[in-house]
Amino acid sequence: MINSYFLILYRTAKRNPVYTLINLTGLAVGIACFLFIGMYVWDEFGFDTYHEQKEDIYRVSQINTYEGNETHSASTPFPLRQAMLNDLDGYVKEAARLFDMEAPNISIGNRDDELFYREEHFYFSDASIFNIFDIPLLRGDPAAVLAEPNSVVITPETAARYFGDDDPIGKQLVYEGRILLTVTGVMESWPRQSHVEAALLASFESLRNIWQNYDQITERWLWTPNWTYILAEPGANREQIEEQLAAFSKTYYEPFYGENEQVDLQIQPLTDIYLHSNADNEIGPTGSFLYLLIFSAVGLLILVIACINYINLSTARALTRSKEVGLRKTLGAHRSQLTGQFLFESFIYTILAVLISGFIVVNALPYFNLFTGKEIELATFSWGIILAISVLIVIAITLLAGFYPATFLSRYSPIDAIKGTFTAGHKGGKLRKSLVVFQFSITAVLIIGTSLAFLQYQHMQEKDMGFDREQVIVVPASMSLTIWYFEEFKQRVLANSGVSQVSGSKTVLGSDTYFTYQIAPEGYGEQEAFSIAKLFVADDFLETMDIKLIAGRDFSDEFSTDPEQALLINRAMVDSMGWGKPEEAIGKTFQLADKTGNVVGVTEDFHFAHLRYDLEPLILDLPESESQFVSNIDYFKIRLSGANTDDALAHIQGVWDSIDPMHPFDFFFLDSKIEEMYEQEEQFSSLMGIFTILALGIGCLGLLGLASYSISKRTREIGVRKAMGATASQIFYLLSKDYVKLILLAHLIALPIVYLLATIGFREFPYAINLHFYLVLTFISSIVISILISLFAISSYSVRASLISPVESLRSE
Repeated sequence: MINSYFLILYRTAKRNPVYTLINLTGLAVGIACFLFIGMYVWDEFGFDTYHEQKEDIYRVSQINTYEGNETHSASTPFPLRQAMLNDLDGYVKEAARLFDMEAPNISIGNRDDELFYREEHFYFSDASIFNIFDIPLLRGDPAAVLAEPNSVVITPETAARYFGDDDPIGKQLVYEGRILLTVTGVMESWPRQSHVEAALLASFESLRNIWQNYDQITERWLWTPNWTYILAEPGANREQIEEQLAAFSKTYYEPFYGENEQVDLQIQPLTDIYLHSNADNEIGPTGSFLYLLIFSAVGLLILVIACINYINLSTARALTRSKEVGLRKTLGAHRSQLTGQFLFESFIYTILAVLISGFIVVNALPYFNLFTGKEIELATFSWGIILAISVLIVIAITLLAGFYPATFLSRYSPIDAIKGTFTAGHKGGKLRKSLVVFQFSITAVLIIGTSLAFLQYQHMQEKDMGFDREQVIVVPASMSLTIWYFEEFKQRVLANSGVSQVSGSKTVLGSDTYFTYQIAPEGYGEQEAFSIAKLFVADDFLETMDIKLIAGRDFSDEFSTDPEQALLINRAMVDSMGWGKPEEAIGKTFQLADKTGNVVGVTEDFHFAHLRYDLEPLILDLPESESQFVSNIDYFKIRLSGANTDDALAHIQGVWDSIDPMHPFDFFFLDSKIEEMYEQEEQFSSLMGIFTILALGIGCLGLLGLASYSISKRTREIGVRKAMGATASQIFYLLSKDYVKLILLAHLIALPIVYLLATIGFREFPYAINLHFYLVLTFISSIVISILISLFAISSYSVRASLISPVESLRSE
């Protein structure tokens, strides 16, 4: 019996090669899309799951609340670790901190070989880090490698970069040209699926040799530069630990914060950090759980679209097999045998489609990785997993896509089937049209949703941020020697005609990093101080960044007291304090930790932080002393004139190298950096765009199937109409209008769904596009695109039917 099934399948496929090709292509592409999205989602969910004790590892985060507004920080103060070990005995087994000096990179060098590099993944760490995380050591004892000051553990790649093939143990690396770190261990490179990426781990006690006031600094509860991780005692759960942490705010934080501000601590499971953290000051890039949900839904829906295609294409070709079914029934075949045959055909088609999709995945995976920035390898999936997934897909698609065609084909009346007078009936036609409407509803949701996502991404890229980001290079200068000689560097750089302005600041404008301080505005007592964003800047900052001054004056060398007394604020600060017009804010005071500042100028609002944050009140402050300047100006901002940029960059590098040869010159263009900050949004919209195009293509195959079926039923009707004088264009209109109606109906169904999803999704963006306007625009565009592509897809059948001779159509009548 199986042999006869194979023989019938082979003859059917050979007799209808185009149908077979379309059927296999639709299924294979749909399965391939599903697999690609599945691998992407699987990879994202795999972050930090490799740790053996992952169920008991948490990161401590801090929530500051002032007047109902919450600020969630992933980083915490220095003394928190020891306080938790002391106060939470029985709940916390181990605790460790990671600290990166709040610098974008650190200068590390092999002084003997004069090799110096900027390291982006350098951290000071407690020795207990090896008791919490699974960090296999290739060389060294986990209990000893970070036990002593000036110790450092490095990866093999780092060792090769500085020491070549030599044994790195015992060798020394110079940290920022200040202290020597001895290599005491070599650790395996951290897995790609880790929210932390570390190339060098130095002992926390090394900071004693860097900071003269180490004990004073590490007792501060207001400064939160560390990422603190804990290992819970066996049996201690999250709720129990957070209940114990509730008392921390009153005991440790209250003395340092104003009475109107509350600080709470919470712990986050290690495996939730990458996908579920929306905190500020993350240790590294994070993913988006919402995006993964959307991708998962898209992958599943594309697979459903491919299955619907199979149903429509199978039923569309059913009439050509009616006589076969009738003869087999006449010869005694039971309906169950016919159903089994057609399910078997669906099973074989699905197996072939899975094999083709596997071929597509294997060959396209490198390009998929390149596009998504992933490093997914099929070798990470065991053959057992691959086989299990393949079997599940085959069974699911066979039942989903094959059940209706099998029952549809096997129910033919033998007499009607042999006579060729069988029709699918009203219900069958309605079901096929409903499936096409469902297909194009999904496609419409994808087209409109993807368009809105792309428009939001473009909006964030092109939004006026209140400063001119073009032709500005940013030079990381934290802890460099050049920062001590800033004025000399500035004057020498300005000597080149390609440079127009030079200044500096604590952070990169538009980034996701900014700092808040306990500050009491005029009219507030010392105990009423609250967290306010403050940005340390150098002279000429407003002019360099082209930030508009709307009241008062800028910082100026003509006023010698400016570093000790003068402050600039933005318009948002004026509004939040209720000071009326910007001019009325001049002379207002702020009580800072170390001085009383007077407002001398008000700037127009500018986005000093990422656009995912609301624009907040801001204070601009000049460092008071050389030591404060060195500690708080981490980036030089250099505006180029646009004339001979290459020569200007070479000149800037030459000046830098002559002042500080131990810190390699590094820079980036501000506009490019800001674009990189929205890489996640760009990748999301791009991926959605690609899969939407594929879904639309697969959906058009479904229309092709319905068109072939419908036209084959209406051949005689077309012949009669042509005999009565209907033109080819009228016939084409007759055959096409029903599909246009189906597409319009699909879009009407999709519209409220898209509106609901977009309304929810755009809540994440403080600066979102005008949803109502762009929804109407993308809705109309989607209708036009869908109709044009669909008419093009079915035109081959429609045009052929409209041109056929009436004699041929009516010959059998």
